[in-house]
Amino acid sequence: MCAERYTDTEYAKQEWQNVWSKTWNVAGLSYHIEEPGEYVTTNLGSESIICVRGDDNQLRAFYNSCPHRGTRISEEGESFINHFTCPYHGWQFDRQGNTVHVPNEDDYPQGSPCGRVGLKEIQCRDLFGFIWVNMDPDACSLEEFLGEVVTTDLASYNIQDTVRVLNMTADSPCNWKIITDNFNEAYHVQVLHPGLIPYIEANHEACQFDTLAEGHNRGWFPSHNPSVLQEGDEVADHLAVIMRQWNLDPDDYYGKENHGRIRHALQNAKRELGELKGYKHYENYASYQFTDYVIYNIFPNTVLSVGPDGVQLLRPRPHPSGDPQRCLFDHWWMVHPVKGVKTTPSPAGGPDLPVKDCEHDQFLYGEKSLGRTADEDLSIAKMQQEGLSSSGFQGFNMAHQERRVQRFHEVLNDYMNKA
Repeated sequence: MCAERYTDTEYAKQEWQNVWSKTWNVAGLSYHIEEPGEYVTTNLGSESIICVRGDDNQLRAFYNSCPHRGTRISEEGESFINHFTCPYHGWQFDRQGNTVHVPNEDDYPQGSPCGRVGLKEIQCRDLFGFIWVNMDPDACSLEEFLGEVVTTDLASYNIQDTVRVLNMTADSPCNWKIITDNFNEAYHVQVLHPGLIPYIEANHEACQFDTLAEGHNRGWFPSHNPSVLQEGDEVADHLAVIMRQWNLDPDDYYGKENHGRIRHALQNAKRELGELKGYKHYENYASYQFTDYVIYNIFPNTVLSVGPDGVQLLRPRPHPSGDPQRCLFDHWWMVHPVKGVKTTPSPAGGPDLPVKDCEHDQFLYGEKSLGRTADEDLSIAKMQQEGLSSSGFQGFNMAHQERRVQRFHEVLNDYMNKA
Protein backbone atom coordinates (compact mmCIF):
# COMPACT_ATOMS: atom_id res chain seq x y z
CA MET A 1 0.00 0.00 0.00
CA CYS A 2 1.66 3.22 -1.12
CA ALA A 3 1.57 6.33 1.03
CA GLU A 4 0.58 8.53 -1.92
CA ARG A 5 -3.03 7.41 -1.72
CA TYR A 6 -3.18 9.11 1.68
CA THR A 7 -1.04 12.16 0.93
CA ASP A 8 -1.02 13.03 -2.77
CA THR A 9 -3.24 15.80 -4.20
CA GLU A 10 -3.30 14.32 -7.69
CA TYR A 11 -4.42 10.95 -6.34
CA ALA A 12 -7.21 12.73 -4.42
CA LYS A 13 -8.38 14.44 -7.64
CA GLN A 14 -8.56 11.11 -9.46
CA GLU A 15 -10.35 9.62 -6.46
CA TRP A 16 -13.01 12.30 -6.74
CA GLN A 17 -13.63 11.52 -10.40
CA ASN A 18 -13.47 7.71 -10.14
CA VAL A 19 -14.96 7.05 -6.70
CA TRP A 20 -16.96 9.87 -5.16
CA SER A 21 -18.75 10.86 -8.35
CA LYS A 22 -19.69 7.20 -9.03
CA THR A 23 -20.95 5.85 -5.69
CA TRP A 24 -24.06 6.19 -3.56
CA ASN A 25 -23.60 8.38 -0.46
CA VAL A 26 -25.83 9.37 2.46
CA ALA A 27 -27.05 12.96 2.13
CA GLY A 28 -29.33 13.20 5.16
CA LEU A 29 -32.29 11.71 6.99
CA SER A 30 -35.64 10.96 5.41
CA TYR A 31 -37.76 12.39 8.21
CA HIS A 32 -36.35 15.84 7.48
CA ILE A 33 -38.02 15.88 4.04
CA GLU A 34 -41.34 14.11 4.44
CA GLU A 35 -43.54 17.01 3.24
CA PRO A 36 -43.41 19.06 0.01
CA GLY A 37 -41.01 21.96 0.45
CA GLU A 38 -38.85 20.31 3.08
CA TYR A 39 -35.23 20.00 1.98
CA VAL A 40 -31.74 19.03 3.07
CA THR A 41 -28.51 20.53 1.74
CA THR A 42 -25.38 18.45 2.21
CA ASN A 43 -21.73 18.93 1.29
CA LEU A 44 -19.45 16.23 -0.07
CA GLY A 45 -15.90 17.35 -0.73
CA SER A 46 -16.12 20.61 -2.66
CA GLU A 47 -19.58 19.68 -3.99
CA SER A 48 -22.92 20.70 -2.49
CA ILE A 49 -26.24 18.94 -3.11
CA ILE A 50 -29.84 19.94 -2.38
CA CYS A 51 -32.43 17.19 -1.72
CA VAL A 52 -36.04 18.39 -1.72
CA ARG A 53 -39.56 16.96 -1.64
CA GLY A 54 -41.49 18.30 -4.66
CA ASP A 55 -45.12 19.33 -4.98
CA ASP A 56 -45.72 15.94 -6.60
CA ASN A 57 -44.32 14.32 -3.42
CA GLN A 58 -41.27 13.05 -5.33
CA LEU A 59 -37.82 13.25 -3.74
CA ARG A 60 -35.22 14.90 -5.97
CA ALA A 61 -31.62 16.01 -5.65
CA PHE A 62 -29.87 18.88 -7.44
CA TYR A 63 -26.41 20.35 -7.57
CA ASN A 64 -26.38 23.44 -5.39
CA SER A 65 -25.37 25.72 -8.25
CA CYS A 66 -27.44 28.45 -9.89
CA PRO A 67 -27.68 27.96 -13.69
CA HIS A 68 -27.21 31.70 -14.13
CA ARG A 69 -23.64 32.18 -12.90
CA GLY A 70 -22.99 29.30 -10.54
CA THR A 71 -23.71 30.79 -7.12
CA ARG A 72 -24.71 28.36 -4.37
CA ILE A 73 -28.34 28.97 -3.52
CA SER A 74 -28.60 27.13 -0.20
CA GLU A 75 -26.45 26.59 2.88
CA GLU A 76 -25.83 23.20 4.49
CA GLY A 77 -28.64 22.04 6.77
CA GLU A 78 -32.37 21.27 6.82
CA SER A 79 -35.24 23.71 6.24
CA PHE A 80 -38.44 24.45 4.30
CA ILE A 81 -39.02 26.55 1.18
CA ASN A 82 -41.82 27.59 -1.14
CA HIS A 83 -39.17 28.25 -3.77
CA PHE A 84 -35.38 28.54 -3.87
CA THR A 85 -33.93 31.98 -4.53
CA CYS A 86 -30.36 32.66 -5.65
CA PRO A 87 -28.91 35.27 -3.27
CA TYR A 88 -26.90 36.94 -6.06
CA HIS A 89 -29.39 37.98 -8.78
CA GLY A 90 -32.68 36.67 -7.44
CA TRP A 91 -33.36 33.81 -9.84
CA GLN A 92 -36.08 31.59 -8.38
CA PHE A 93 -36.66 27.84 -8.70
CA ASP A 94 -39.62 25.71 -7.74
CA ARG A 95 -39.46 22.50 -5.72
CA GLN A 96 -38.97 20.50 -8.90
CA GLY A 97 -35.86 22.54 -9.83
CA ASN A 98 -37.51 24.55 -12.63
CA THR A 99 -36.62 28.22 -13.10
CA VAL A 100 -39.85 30.12 -12.42
CA HIS A 101 -38.72 33.75 -12.13
CA VAL A 102 -35.77 35.89 -13.19
CA PRO A 103 -35.49 39.67 -12.86
CA ASN A 104 -35.60 41.49 -16.22
CA GLU A 105 -36.81 38.38 -17.95
CA ASP A 106 -37.12 40.16 -21.34
CA ASP A 107 -33.42 41.12 -21.34
CA TYR A 108 -32.24 37.68 -22.49
CA PRO A 109 -31.64 37.62 -26.29
CA GLN A 110 -31.87 33.81 -26.32
CA GLY A 111 -35.28 33.96 -24.66
CA SER A 112 -36.51 33.77 -21.09
CA PRO A 113 -34.64 31.30 -18.88
CA CYS A 114 -37.96 30.35 -17.27
CA GLY A 115 -38.99 26.92 -18.47
CA ARG A 116 -35.77 26.60 -20.46
CA VAL A 117 -33.05 26.04 -17.83
CA GLY A 118 -33.14 24.81 -14.28
CA LEU A 119 -31.17 23.17 -11.50
CA LYS A 120 -29.13 20.13 -12.61
CA GLU A 121 -30.63 16.94 -11.18
CA ILE A 122 -28.79 13.86 -9.89
CA GLN A 123 -29.97 10.45 -8.69
CA CYS A 124 -31.68 10.40 -5.28
CA ARG A 125 -33.32 7.67 -3.19
CA ASP A 126 -34.92 7.20 0.20
CA LEU A 127 -34.01 3.90 1.91
CA PHE A 128 -33.69 2.74 5.55
CA GLY A 129 -34.53 6.26 6.73
CA PHE A 130 -31.56 7.76 4.86
CA ILE A 131 -31.48 9.98 1.78
CA TRP A 132 -28.94 8.63 -0.71
CA VAL A 133 -27.49 10.47 -3.71
CA ASN A 134 -25.32 9.49 -6.66
CA MET A 135 -23.78 11.96 -9.12
CA ASP A 136 -23.37 9.34 -11.86
CA PRO A 137 -26.41 9.35 -14.20
CA ASP A 138 -25.51 5.83 -15.34
CA ALA A 139 -25.04 4.36 -11.86
CA CYS A 140 -26.77 1.13 -10.89
CA SER A 141 -29.72 1.20 -8.51
CA LEU A 142 -29.10 1.74 -4.81
CA GLU A 143 -30.29 -1.79 -4.01
CA GLU A 144 -27.89 -3.28 -6.55
CA PHE A 145 -25.06 -1.14 -5.18
CA LEU A 146 -25.72 -2.23 -1.59
CA GLY A 147 -26.37 -5.88 -2.43
CA GLU A 148 -28.71 -8.43 -0.88
CA VAL A 149 -26.84 -8.95 2.41
CA VAL A 150 -26.67 -5.27 3.38
CA THR A 151 -30.18 -4.52 2.12
CA THR A 152 -31.77 -7.45 3.96
CA ASP A 153 -29.83 -6.89 7.18
CA LEU A 154 -30.46 -3.15 7.46
CA ALA A 155 -34.16 -3.52 6.66
CA SER A 156 -34.60 -5.71 9.74
CA TYR A 157 -33.55 -2.93 12.15
CA ASN A 158 -36.31 -0.42 11.26
CA ILE A 159 -33.78 2.41 11.14
CA GLN A 160 -36.39 4.64 9.52
CA ASP A 161 -38.14 4.82 12.91
CA THR A 162 -35.12 6.26 14.74
CA VAL A 163 -34.44 9.90 15.62
CA ARG A 164 -30.99 11.51 15.39
CA VAL A 165 -30.00 12.76 18.85
CA LEU A 166 -26.32 13.47 18.11
CA ASN A 167 -24.91 15.16 14.99
CA MET A 168 -21.25 16.18 15.22
CA THR A 169 -18.64 16.95 12.56
CA ALA A 170 -14.94 17.33 13.32
CA ASP A 171 -12.54 18.92 10.85
CA SER A 172 -9.82 16.28 11.23
CA PRO A 173 -6.06 16.17 10.42
CA CYS A 174 -5.98 12.98 8.34
CA ASN A 175 -6.98 11.48 5.01
CA TRP A 176 -10.51 10.05 4.97
CA LYS A 177 -9.17 6.55 4.21
CA ILE A 178 -7.24 6.38 7.47
CA ILE A 179 -10.54 6.54 9.35
CA THR A 180 -12.13 4.11 6.90
CA ASP A 181 -9.26 1.64 7.42
CA ASN A 182 -9.74 1.92 11.17
CA PHE A 183 -13.41 0.99 10.98
CA ASN A 184 -12.61 -1.94 8.70
CA GLU A 185 -10.72 -3.81 11.43
CA ALA A 186 -11.03 -4.60 15.12
CA TYR A 187 -7.40 -5.60 15.66
CA HIS A 188 -6.83 -2.26 17.40
CA VAL A 189 -9.65 -2.63 19.95
CA GLN A 190 -7.69 -4.57 22.59
CA VAL A 191 -4.97 -1.88 22.59
CA LEU A 192 -6.78 1.35 21.78
CA HIS A 193 -10.22 0.71 23.32
CA PRO A 194 -9.75 -1.31 26.51
CA GLY A 195 -12.92 0.31 27.85
CA LEU A 196 -14.97 -1.75 25.38
CA ILE A 197 -13.65 -5.13 26.51
CA PRO A 198 -16.00 -5.45 29.54
CA TYR A 199 -19.07 -5.64 27.27
CA ILE A 200 -17.99 -6.18 23.63
CA GLU A 201 -16.08 -9.19 22.32
CA ALA A 202 -12.58 -8.12 21.26
CA ASN A 203 -11.09 -11.55 20.53
CA HIS A 204 -11.05 -11.90 16.73
CA GLU A 205 -11.59 -15.66 16.93
CA ALA A 206 -14.98 -15.08 18.55
CA CYS A 207 -16.13 -12.48 15.99
CA GLN A 208 -17.22 -12.74 12.37
CA PHE A 209 -15.75 -10.71 9.49
CA ASP A 210 -17.29 -10.74 6.03
CA THR A 211 -16.17 -9.27 2.72
CA LEU A 212 -19.14 -8.85 0.40
CA ALA A 213 -19.22 -9.18 -3.37
CA GLU A 214 -20.46 -5.62 -3.92
CA GLY A 215 -17.36 -4.18 -2.22
CA HIS A 216 -18.79 -3.63 1.25
CA ASN A 217 -17.68 -5.28 4.50
CA ARG A 218 -19.35 -6.47 7.69
CA GLY A 219 -18.05 -7.09 11.18
CA TRP A 220 -20.18 -8.97 13.73
CA PHE A 221 -19.29 -8.59 17.42
CA PRO A 222 -21.04 -10.59 20.16
CA SER A 223 -21.82 -8.00 22.82
CA HIS A 224 -23.39 -7.33 26.18
CA ASN A 225 -21.08 -9.85 27.76
CA PRO A 226 -17.43 -9.46 28.80
CA SER A 227 -14.87 -10.34 26.15
CA VAL A 228 -12.85 -13.47 26.77
CA LEU A 229 -9.95 -11.02 27.04
CA GLN A 230 -11.54 -9.41 30.11
CA GLU A 231 -9.66 -10.03 33.34
CA GLY A 232 -11.32 -10.44 36.71
CA ASP A 233 -14.58 -11.92 37.93
CA GLU A 234 -16.71 -8.79 38.33
CA VAL A 235 -19.38 -7.72 35.87
CA ALA A 236 -18.52 -4.17 34.79
CA ASP A 237 -20.79 -1.40 36.07
CA HIS A 238 -22.00 -0.40 32.60
CA LEU A 239 -23.12 -3.95 31.82
CA ALA A 240 -24.56 -4.43 35.32
CA VAL A 241 -26.85 -1.44 34.84
CA ILE A 242 -28.22 -2.92 31.61
CA MET A 243 -28.71 -6.32 33.23
CA ARG A 244 -30.71 -4.84 36.10
CA GLN A 245 -32.89 -2.98 33.58
CA TRP A 246 -33.91 -6.41 32.27
CA ASN A 247 -34.41 -8.00 35.71
CA LEU A 248 -31.09 -9.85 35.77
CA ASP A 249 -28.93 -9.85 38.89
CA PRO A 250 -25.24 -9.34 38.02
CA ASP A 251 -24.24 -11.23 41.17
CA ASP A 252 -25.70 -14.37 39.61
CA TYR A 253 -23.06 -14.10 36.88
CA TYR A 254 -19.98 -13.47 39.04
CA GLY A 255 -16.85 -15.24 37.83
CA LYS A 256 -15.31 -15.60 34.39
CA GLU A 257 -16.87 -19.04 34.03
CA ASN A 258 -20.31 -17.36 34.13
CA HIS A 259 -19.65 -14.32 31.94
CA GLY A 260 -20.47 -16.22 28.77
CA ARG A 261 -24.03 -16.76 30.02
CA ILE A 262 -24.90 -13.05 30.17
CA ARG A 263 -25.46 -12.47 26.46
CA HIS A 264 -28.01 -15.28 26.09
CA ALA A 265 -29.72 -14.31 29.34
CA LEU A 266 -30.18 -10.76 28.06
CA GLN A 267 -31.48 -12.01 24.73
CA ASN A 268 -34.11 -14.13 26.49
CA ALA A 269 -35.09 -11.34 28.87
CA LYS A 270 -35.46 -8.79 26.08
CA ARG A 271 -37.54 -11.16 24.00
CA GLU A 272 -39.83 -11.82 26.97
CA LEU A 273 -40.09 -8.27 28.35
CA GLY A 274 -39.35 -6.01 25.37
CA GLU A 275 -42.92 -5.33 24.29
CA LEU A 276 -44.06 -4.85 27.90
CA LYS A 277 -41.33 -2.25 28.44
CA GLY A 278 -42.22 -0.38 25.24
CA TYR A 279 -39.39 -1.58 23.00
CA LYS A 280 -41.62 -2.06 19.98
CA HIS A 281 -38.67 -2.13 17.59
CA TYR A 282 -37.69 -5.51 19.08
CA GLU A 283 -40.56 -7.15 17.24
CA ASN A 284 -39.23 -9.81 14.84
CA TYR A 285 -35.63 -9.37 16.04
CA ALA A 286 -33.38 -12.38 15.69
CA SER A 287 -31.74 -13.38 18.97
CA TYR A 288 -28.37 -11.75 18.14
CA GLN A 289 -30.05 -8.41 17.42
CA PHE A 290 -31.05 -8.03 21.07
CA THR A 291 -27.40 -7.82 22.11
CA ASP A 292 -24.81 -7.71 19.36
CA TYR A 293 -23.18 -4.89 17.40
CA VAL A 294 -22.83 -5.34 13.66
CA ILE A 295 -20.73 -2.86 11.70
CA TYR A 296 -21.53 -2.34 8.03
CA ASN A 297 -18.74 -0.68 6.05
CA ILE A 298 -20.51 0.59 2.95
CA PHE A 299 -18.04 1.57 0.25
CA PRO A 300 -16.49 4.05 0.12
CA ASN A 301 -16.99 5.72 3.51
CA THR A 302 -20.32 5.07 5.24
CA VAL A 303 -19.95 3.10 8.46
CA LEU A 304 -23.16 2.03 10.20
CA SER A 305 -22.64 0.48 13.63
CA VAL A 306 -25.98 -1.12 14.45
CA GLY A 307 -26.94 -2.23 17.95
CA PRO A 308 -30.17 -3.33 19.65
CA ASP A 309 -31.42 0.19 20.38
CA GLY A 310 -29.75 2.50 17.90
CA VAL A 311 -27.40 3.18 15.04
CA GLN A 312 -24.16 5.11 14.88
CA LEU A 313 -23.13 6.62 11.58
CA LEU A 314 -19.37 7.15 11.56
CA ARG A 315 -18.31 8.79 8.32
CA PRO A 316 -15.19 10.51 7.02
CA ARG A 317 -15.68 12.81 4.01
CA PRO A 318 -13.10 14.36 1.69
CA HIS A 319 -12.16 17.83 2.88
CA PRO A 320 -13.79 20.68 0.89
CA SER A 321 -10.35 22.32 0.50
CA GLY A 322 -9.10 19.34 -1.49
CA ASP A 323 -6.29 18.79 1.02
CA PRO A 324 -5.77 14.99 1.06
CA GLN A 325 -4.35 15.15 4.59
CA ARG A 326 -7.58 16.52 6.06
CA CYS A 327 -11.16 15.26 6.16
CA LEU A 328 -14.50 15.92 7.81
CA PHE A 329 -15.57 13.23 10.27
CA ASP A 330 -19.28 12.85 11.07
CA HIS A 331 -20.60 11.17 14.21
CA TRP A 332 -24.37 10.56 14.34
CA TRP A 333 -26.31 8.67 16.98
CA MET A 334 -29.85 7.60 16.09
CA VAL A 335 -32.09 5.85 18.61
CA HIS A 336 -35.47 4.18 18.63
CA PRO A 337 -37.92 6.20 20.75
CA VAL A 338 -39.33 4.17 23.64
CA LYS A 339 -42.48 5.30 25.47
CA GLY A 340 -41.57 6.89 28.78
CA VAL A 341 -37.84 7.08 27.97
CA LYS A 342 -36.89 10.73 27.52
CA THR A 343 -33.09 10.53 27.40
CA THR A 344 -30.40 8.20 26.09
CA PRO A 345 -26.72 7.83 27.08
CA SER A 346 -24.48 9.86 24.81
CA PRO A 347 -21.78 8.01 22.83
CA ALA A 348 -19.90 11.33 22.90
CA GLY A 349 -19.65 11.42 26.69
CA GLY A 350 -21.20 14.01 28.96
CA PRO A 351 -24.83 14.11 30.09
CA ASP A 352 -27.54 11.94 28.61
CA LEU A 353 -29.12 13.24 25.41
CA PRO A 354 -32.80 14.09 24.99
CA VAL A 355 -34.56 11.75 22.58
CA LYS A 356 -35.40 14.40 19.99
CA ASP A 357 -33.96 15.75 16.78
CA CYS A 358 -30.75 17.67 17.47
CA GLU A 359 -28.77 20.56 16.01
CA HIS A 360 -25.58 20.09 13.98
CA ASP A 361 -22.33 20.83 15.82
CA GLN A 362 -19.20 21.36 13.69
CA PHE A 363 -15.74 22.13 15.07
CA LEU A 364 -12.01 21.61 14.62
CA TYR A 365 -10.58 18.34 15.92
CA GLY A 366 -9.39 18.85 19.48
CA GLU A 367 -11.82 21.63 20.32
CA LYS A 368 -14.26 19.20 21.96
CA SER A 369 -14.84 15.51 22.46
CA LEU A 370 -16.47 13.23 19.92
CA GLY A 371 -16.76 10.58 22.60
CA ARG A 372 -14.10 8.44 24.24
CA THR A 373 -13.97 5.77 21.54
CA ALA A 374 -14.06 8.22 18.61
CA ASP A 375 -11.44 10.42 20.32
CA GLU A 376 -9.17 7.40 20.71
CA ASP A 377 -9.59 6.54 17.04
CA LEU A 378 -8.90 10.07 15.81
CA SER A 379 -5.86 10.49 18.06
CA ILE A 380 -4.27 7.55 16.26
CA ALA A 381 -5.52 8.76 12.87
CA LYS A 382 -3.50 11.95 13.31
CA MET A 383 -0.40 9.97 14.29
CA GLN A 384 -0.83 7.57 11.38
CA GLN A 385 -1.16 10.42 8.88
CA GLU A 386 2.13 11.81 10.17
CA GLY A 387 3.79 8.38 9.97
CA LEU A 388 2.62 7.77 6.42
CA SER A 389 4.49 10.91 5.36
CA SER A 390 7.72 9.51 6.75
CA SER A 391 10.52 8.18 4.53
CA GLY A 392 10.52 5.20 6.87
CA PHE A 393 7.03 4.05 5.82
CA GLN A 394 7.39 0.53 4.38
CA GLY A 395 3.83 -0.30 3.34
CA PHE A 396 1.32 -2.40 5.25
CA ASN A 397 2.00 -5.77 6.93
CA MET A 398 -1.45 -6.95 7.91
CA ALA A 399 -2.87 -9.82 9.95
CA HIS A 400 -5.60 -12.04 8.54
CA GLN A 401 -8.15 -10.36 10.81
CA GLU A 402 -7.40 -7.12 8.92
CA ARG A 403 -8.58 -8.62 5.64
CA ARG A 404 -11.45 -6.13 5.43
CA VAL A 405 -8.86 -3.36 5.11
CA GLN A 406 -7.23 -5.29 2.28
CA ARG A 407 -10.60 -5.81 0.62
CA PHE A 408 -11.44 -2.10 0.88
CA HIS A 409 -8.26 -1.15 -0.95
CA GLU A 410 -8.81 -3.81 -3.60
CA VAL A 411 -12.24 -2.32 -4.32
CA LEU A 412 -10.74 1.17 -4.29
CA ASN A 413 -8.16 0.02 -6.85
CA ASP A 414 -10.95 -1.36 -9.04
CA TYR A 415 -12.69 2.02 -9.07
CA MET A 416 -9.46 3.92 -9.62
CA ASN A 417 -8.46 1.71 -12.55
CA LYS A 418 -11.74 2.04 -14.43
CA ALA A 419 -11.44 3.97 -17.68
